[in-house]
Amino acid sequence: MKNLLIDERIRKIELEYLSKFLNVKKLPLSNDVYEQISGHSDIFYCKINNKIVCAPNAPIIEKSFIMGTTKIEKNYPKDVAYNACQIGNIIIGSKYTDNTINPNIIVKQGYVKCSICVTGKKSCITSDVNIYKNLKNYGIDCLYVEENNIKLLDKSSKTTKMNGFIGGASLVFDNKFVLFGDIEKLKNKEKILEHIKKYNLQLVHFKGLDIYDYGGGIIF
Repeated sequence: MKNLLIDERIRKIELEYLSKFLNVKKLPLSNDVYEQISGHSDIFYCKINNKIVCAPNAPIIEKSFIMGTTKIEKNYPKDVAYNACQIGNIIIGSKYTDNTINPNIIVKQGYVKCSICVTGKKSCITSDVNIYKNLKNYGIDCLYVEENNIKLLDKSSKTTKMNGFIGGASLVFDNKFVLFGDIEKLKNKEKILEHIKKYNLQLVHFKGLDIYDYGGGIIF
């Protein structure tokens, strides 16, 4: 069974579902960043070519991980060094990305992985219009969605006024598209359903629950 690194604030019903397929390791909240992203795997880790690059101050470090050179710090852009993303053979990052990662495409958005849900080797969903425009130029089938109903949490798991991202609110594995909440709460529900059907992904969501951004998850 593969391992999953995910925010310790994950709700019980989501944890129970994911634990059927993955060995879930809950990330303790870090004091090195602001509380909304303090347990987010996409802040401290980046999966590139099936290897995990991690920050020297990542909450959990395994022997198999590659240590990056940049320590994560509280204020942007010092919190986005590992917030990069791979779609097929293309690695997307920003000018702030740690030099261990070596992106092929540089975008303006520092929160790259937060903004992207990878749905296939040449497909994704993004909440950033500039990423959308950029990736289309590389032949990636990119669905752009603008959502204002994805919530970020404080350290006590209460919702804050900060808005989350689609990449952080979802996890794709084993042909499943897992949304951390109820898809009925997304205004782009129909577009997302059409996109994931196109790539043979099964929707898993949690009826009645608000949609939370946990920073996605890292599977290894």
